[in-house]
Amino acid sequence: MIKNKILPLIIVVLSIAALSAFSQSQNATDAMKKVSTALQTGNSKELSKYFTETVELEIMGKENFYSISQAEILLKDFFEENKPTKFVINHQGLKDVSSFAIGTLTVKNGNLRVSFFMKTENNQTLIHQLRIEQNDEGVNE
Repeated sequence: MIKNKILPLIIVVLSIAALSAFSQSQNATDAMKKVSTALQTGNSKELSKYFTETVELEIMGKENFYSISQAEILLKDFFEENKPTKFVINHQGLKDVSSFAIGTLTVKNGNLRVSFFMKTENNQTLIHQLRIEQNDEGVNE
């Protein structure tokens, strides 16, 4: 008799867990797409919407932790000097509440390697680390 009551409960709990994992995965995927678009267009304001309160930012070897507004200003200056024309994700991954992407940002003077690391909390997927560095490799398409 107890087995008959426990089995449906187990099924409900597993279903909720599966839906939660799917929801986190979907949030991360959607956030990656929006971040990719912001990178490709050089839109620092849109990109900063996906930053945690304090983000680790490395731009061409200069690395530090910044507030959202500080990071937005630094990226705005960077994008003004390095107008992006294309961004392609070369590698990406997702595990539990963490996700990452590594891609190639094409600017007037060549290709840059961009990597960002995200975490999903309270149904929001936000960047806690963003790196923009020289890329000696060609664009992977």
